[in-house]
Amino acid sequence: MKNPFQPTGIVKDPAFCNREREQRELNKYIENSQNVLLYSHRRYGKTSLIFKVFSGLKKVSGVYIDLFGTTTIDDFIKNFLKGISVLETRVNRLNRIVRETLSSIGVNITLDSLTGSPVITPVARAGEKGRALEEVFAVLRKFSQQRKIAVAFDEFQEISGYGGNPFEKRLRSIIQQLSDVSFVFAGSQRHMLIQMFRDSNRAFYKMAQSYPLKRIEPNAYVPWIEGLYAQDGRSIASSAIGDVVGRCENHPAYVQEFFFWLWDEQKVTKEVIDGVERRIIERQIAEFSAEWEALTINQRRALKLVASSGGRNLFTADKLSMHGFRTASQLTTALRRLLNKGLVGKNEEYGIHDPLFRKWLQGA
Repeated sequence: MKNPFQPTGIVKDPAFCNREREQRELNKYIENSQNVLLYSHRRYGKTSLIFKVFSGLKKVSGVYIDLFGTTTIDDFIKNFLKGISVLETRVNRLNRIVRETLSSIGVNITLDSLTGSPVITPVARAGEKGRALEEVFAVLRKFSQQRKIAVAFDEFQEISGYGGNPFEKRLRSIIQQLSDVSFVFAGSQRHMLIQMFRDSNRAFYKMAQSYPLKRIEPNAYVPWIEGLYAQDGRSIASSAIGDVVGRCENHPAYVQEFFFWLWDEQKVTKEVIDGVERRIIERQIAEFSAEWEALTINQRRALKLVASSGGRNLFTADKLSMHGFRTASQLTTALRRLLNKGLVGKNEEYGIHDPLFRKWLQGA
């Protein structure tokens, strides 16, 4: 049997684990044309969940639009047109709808070399941005008159860098007119997204139902992993699965990565798991170092403090002094920046989301 675990990319069956409740609830929102704010920390499987939900839709067509790395309204329009291309597989019909609707943007319709499906691509930057934006959504509106549609904007927080509140206000105004379309606003920059949708001064205030995506429950992993081993005529001790899940703190991407490397082992022992953990951390040293080097000295001190203390009692005089802080306000400022970067989180206590990054910090 081919290795069923998938540590990178969009995770699909059989590597997709559980999320049954999340699938049901997101389906309910979509079927009732409700908007959802779906956010999670990095590598929690947010994008894979969107694709899983969309693949199971029966009466709704799903459109996925990736906004990661976009910096301008032109980028938004380009990715939007590429995303909605999936709504029509017939080139002639797609060409007619686009030509009838778009007048402010020149476009080409080509066939994707991998899928053979048509793709709409702008051939020039939009002149009047507001008009161009309304026209591309008018294309979506035409399709929505024929069928129910759900649109997922992934890494939606990127739009905050296009032009500030004026662009957000215009986009909200256009989206509000599409009452029969369900929008999933997704992203991994939790604090930025919450500000966008919970700040009464922002355009998208209360525009969507908040849906934080948590880690998969530990008890969901055991039957799933045991089942995959059984399909290959093998068995694995539930205690070994529990060991891995515990080390990963049930972080979905790390569980996938651990078992990707464990799959070819004849026997999964503690010593073997230790070795896999060391190799995973070693492979990520360059990434961890880059994260570390991009921080200010106080942000580094704050990370070290959170890692060493478990996020508890951070503001005691001895801990502040031990980690180089002269005042509590310096630590507060550093933690706020780390929250915005998504490197730490806070419920009752501060914590580092990435369990292996934390282990690296503790050993650095």
